[in-house]
Amino acid sequence: MKKCAKLLASLLLATFFVIPVMAGCAGGSNGGGQGGQQQGGADFVDYVSQLHLDLDSETVKQEVTVRQFIDGDTTHFTPVTNSTLTNYDANKDTFANTYDYIKARYIAVNTPESTGDVEKWGKTASNFTREKLTDVHSIIVESDDSNWNIDTTGERYTVWIWYQKKEGDEYRNLNVELLQNGYGFAQNTETNRYGTQYALPALLQAKENKLIVYSNEKDPNFYEGAPIELTLKELRCRIDDYKQKTVRVEGVITTQMDNNIYLEEYDPETGLYFGIVVFYGYNPSSFLRKMLTIGNRVSLCGTASNSEEFGAQISGLSYDPRNLDDPKNTYVVKDKDGNEMVDQSPAFAETNIVDFMTKKVEPSVEVTTVTEDEDGNRVEKTEIKKFPLNYGNAVMNTTISMKNLYVKEAYTTNNGGENTGAISLTCYQLDEDGVEVTVNGKKIKVAADSNGNAVTTVVRTTVLKENGELVLQSRFLYKTINAKGIVDQYDGVCQLKVHLLDYIEILG
Repeated sequence: MKKCAKLLASLLLATFFVIPVMAGCAGGSNGGGQGGQQQGGADFVDYVSQLHLDLDSETVKQEVTVRQFIDGDTTHFTPVTNSTLTNYDANKDTFANTYDYIKARYIAVNTPESTGDVEKWGKTASNFTREKLTDVHSIIVESDDSNWNIDTTGERYTVWIWYQKKEGDEYRNLNVELLQNGYGFAQNTETNRYGTQYALPALLQAKENKLIVYSNEKDPNFYEGAPIELTLKELRCRIDDYKQKTVRVEGVITTQMDNNIYLEEYDPETGLYFGIVVFYGYNPSSFLRKMLTIGNRVSLCGTASNSEEFGAQISGLSYDPRNLDDPKNTYVVKDKDGNEMVDQSPAFAETNIVDFMTKKVEPSVEVTTVTEDEDGNRVEKTEIKKFPLNYGNAVMNTTISMKNLYVKEAYTTNNGGENTGAISLTCYQLDEDGVEVTVNGKKIKVAADSNGNAVTTVVRTTVLKENGELVLQSRFLYKTINAKGIVDQYDGVCQLKVHLLDYIEILG
């Protein structure tokens, strides 16, 4: 009887302590937030809906539009100068540190990388940000206090991002929304304006529910297979087939600009060079930086992409000196004698305006398709396909040269931004005797296509300086020049981009 009484007392005591705990779980114990949506066995709280934009608070705010999407936690914005919600004054150069536009780094959240480095969930987080800020009625960036604050790069503003999908809707905070949905990790998440009450609880809830970056799920936008070995011609002709996949290509590094290298390779079939821009990021290892030297012939591995902002490119390069057999390592190619192939020159393939603007090419590429037969067996079919391209698009990101260009017009960018001082030269071409090129027997003042239609080309310089002084457009206007540089594109039109003053030779 005593044993039974003790057992009964123990059961009653256990019940006394267990019941309140269970009741607490059922109630969602979420700090007074709205419960409801069930995720991972816990009540889901929509902290974003609880957070409201106060336009009258002491923080500084600016209505903006998207200038350029970068990744999940970084976007470039253009200030709305006539906003009725905020008081930006364009004459005060408020955003002079970032060239009159706002390079915004989101407060409290750090999404996986999808630019220089490419990490799992990086592209997915980037897509989430793009989706939320596309086709919106209004976007407002807000500082964390009464000042615009710059991060450690010296260029990016640390801000809160608010967006309004339709006129009259509540503004939603994208920083907290990224955390709440599991698209980002902690980045000083608690030590800021909205941290303790909204950002940190949203982050902890996502971790508890094992959402996105905290899950063990497969990221559909992250390629985890072996690198796909391609020629640069195959990659350029079929870039959309390889988006977000890891590829390996080989070529010569021709130049370097803005944390990018340019890689090109000769194709015997077409007689053309094919190339691509490679973004190596902001902090490459010393091993990688040494290999990415102009003139080196390299084999590199990275993630292929093709976006509106950056065009066709490769990013996410790596080199692990502790594992020389890593299949994703970048390395300098060796010749048959075992010597590294270095100090090679850019091609600067010579072309002319008519070909550059109007010529068509059809490179051939071997394409393998995989299907299933009636019995469900895997069937591979390989065939040669032609890819019709405009000449300028075919040789995009390669080095070319043009001779005897007469500079008919010149325009200098002067918008207060980072490109202030860059020059656009509108040219037509002269023959070897200095006579205007004719097409179909017609003497014209600009180059022309095969139908006699006027065609001009643009030579676009970066901001060029000589002895510390800005090079002016008058140096080239009404002169005949030889020019060489990288094939680039602006608003869908191919152009020759010149980034070194030595690449323009004035003939007279």
